[in-house]
Formats: sequence, structure tokens, C-alpha cells
Amino acid sequence: MHSPILALDLGSANIKALAAEITPNGWRVLQPGQRQSRGIKQGIIVRSEDVAEELDGLIGEMEGVLKNVSFKNSIIGIAGPHLEMRPSKGTAIVSRPDEEITEDDKERANKAAAALAPQRNRVLVQTVVKNYIIDGATEVEDPLGMKGLRLEVEALLIDAFAPALRKIDHLGEMLNIKFDPRFVLPLAGGEIALTSQDKDLGAIALDLGAGTTSLCVYENNELVDLKVFPIGGMNITNDIAVGLRTYVNIAEKIKVNEGVAIAKKVPRGETINLTQYWEEAEEGMTVNKKFLAEIIEARLGEIFDLVAKRLKEINRFGKLPGGVVLYGGGAKLPFITNLARNKFKLPVRIAKPENDWYQENPDPSFIGVLGLLQLAFKEKNINVSPASDLWQQFMGHLKKIFSF
Repeated sequence: MHSPILALDLGSANIKALAAEITPNGWRVLQPGQRQSRGIKQGIIVRSEDVAEELDGLIGEMEGVLKNVSFKNSIIGIAGPHLEMRPSKGTAIVSRPDEEITEDDKERANKAAAALAPQRNRVLVQTVVKNYIIDGATEVEDPLGMKGLRLEVEALLIDAFAPALRKIDHLGEMLNIKFDPRFVLPLAGGEIALTSQDKDLGAIALDLGAGTTSLCVYENNELVDLKVFPIGGMNITNDIAVGLRTYVNIAEKIKVNEGVAIAKKVPRGETINLTQYWEEAEEGMTVNKKFLAEIIEARLGEIFDLVAKRLKEINRFGKLPGGVVLYGGGAKLPFITNLARNKFKLPVRIAKPENDWYQENPDPSFIGVLGLLQLAFKEKNINVSPASDLWQQFMGHLKKIFSF
């Protein structure tokens, strides 16, 4: 058995982790982990010492459960409003005399596209290939084995603010763990939240996180847009704290246990006994549940308005038959699909990835980190026979990355 592989989502409210193992038919989750975040704001590390303490504790707990495991490498998701996407093109001359396009030709074209220099203080995180063009005319998803003289690739480059990545490097040094590979977290979540049919028809993957709301738009099996908004579930919690004149930690508990996304869905006269959540509350002190729902609905409406504005900017509002697929912690709010349906004028559902572990543990806040694992294995072509030479080559690649 090979050493488990670790994936991490450094969220603003919670750090999520999944340990997985390679199997002959793919991969499977072995152990989940979660710990409350400290020192992270809007997906960006702001106090490295606090993050290191929490992450060290979380990894230690998982290593204790798995036994005889010491994680030295981890897949990590890059998140935050600092992420930006830009188009790029790369070209390679086909190298074989018979003009057959090889994997090497694809790699050279991809590297040429990725070579476009980012702006100052920004670093390329991930390249997304949209399609390939053979001899300036034939557009294909995969040109391998086809004939041509010149291979072009149309790609999207996603880069990040360099200081934010340096904070992750510093965190790795503090914990003696190497964060590699690195993937764009909203992209990883969108890849697993949406089905192939969703991406073909045109759909939106919307991650309702604590510190941010992330948008991925697909159409014709291509990524069309990626955007991270600096607003999320914590803003709702802050509004509740102000409205109920209580502490933020109390407001969060009330939101999780009593909150709904649409005020009209709350029966008239229903109240919440605050003494269940707040020791300082006087005996019998209550708050109208409809009032709580109005606070939540108002802030959710603002978040959805930002998303709708972005969709209008890219001329996709109300035009994506695959609809909206929600995930993240905010997707747990009752009636949130109803509110989103009214706002976006599209069908809306909560993401349900076809993954055995997720089917038994359907928590939409883990979809991002689950997507990180899927991206890592997808890029290494894991679906091969263990008896084949290709399997041995694949295992060699993973050993280099994850240090088995």
C-alpha cells in the first residue's frame, strides 16, 4: 500500500482536509479532517503562526488515525479575490517527419501558452487548456495522433497575488511540509460539482464560502469565466450579530441552527429562545425567527446580485441551460435554492458529486477539497491497469510529486 495523499482547503471559517489513497481503478478517500480556522481572511493567510498551529493540530490528528503516516507533501487549493484569469495562446511546430502530433508537441504548445508573463507581483498558478487548433483551421479537444504541421493551443491562465503565495510557502516551511501541486480552489470545486452534461450545456458552479463567494462558468465543455467576490457567509453572521446585538460566535450558532434563506418560509409568530445560545441572555428572552430570516435573505440577495451582475457582464445571465449548482458551507441554508432560482431565473440544485465517499458524507463544504484530489489524479491519468507499463510510469510520476 502506498502512503496516503493529503489535500487541503484553507478556508476562512474552517480548514478542510482529505487523505486519499491510489487504487488500481482510481482513488478513494481514507480520512476526512476539519478544524476551525484562525489567521485566514477571505481565503488568504494573514497570521501564519495561527494557521500553522491549527493546521499542525489537524494533520497530527489525521496522522494519528491513519497510523504510521507522516505527511511531507500536500495538494493545496489557492483561493481568494486576488485570483485573476486571462486568455493566452501557444504554438508548437510538429516535430515528427510524418507530421503526427505527439504528447511532446502538446506539452510544448502548452508551455508556450503559459510563458505569457504575468503582471508585476503576480504568479501563474494554473493553466486551463480550452482547445487545440491544427494548422490554423481544425479545432479539436485532443490532437494526439492527428496530422499537422503547426499546433496551436488556446488557454486560460489563472494567476495570483505573489505575496499571498509567499505566505503559503512560509507556512510550509513552518510545518516542514511541501505544498505541491497547487490548484485554483474554485476551479477544482467547479470541476467536480458540475457534471459533463452541465459543462456542455452551460452551467454555473457557485461556491458559497465563509469569506468569499466563487463563481465558475462553463459552456460547450470550456471554462468561460472565474471570479471570486470578497463577501460570504461571515458577512451574514456579522449582520446577525449586529441585528440581534450579540457576539459573532453566538450569531454563527444561531445562523447554522435556526437560519433560513427566505423569510416568507418562516411560520408567523415563530421565535428563537436565545438562552439556548447565549448564557448572558435573560430567561425567556426570544427573537422573532422571521426577523432572523430577513437579515439572512437581505445579505444573500446582495451576494447573488453581485453574481448576477458578473453574468450580465459576460452576457450569460439567464442563458445557461445547465443552471446553477451550489456548494460550500452556505449551500446548507434551508430554501437557498429557492432564493437562487428567483434571482438567476435558472434551475438551481445543490452539488452531489458522484464520489463514493461523498455519497456517504454529503457535506457541500468539502466539495472544494474533494475537487483538489480529483484534479491531481485526473492530470496524472490514473485510470489505467496496475499491470501495465503505463501504470508503472504513472506511479513513478506520483512518487516524484508525493514522495511515497
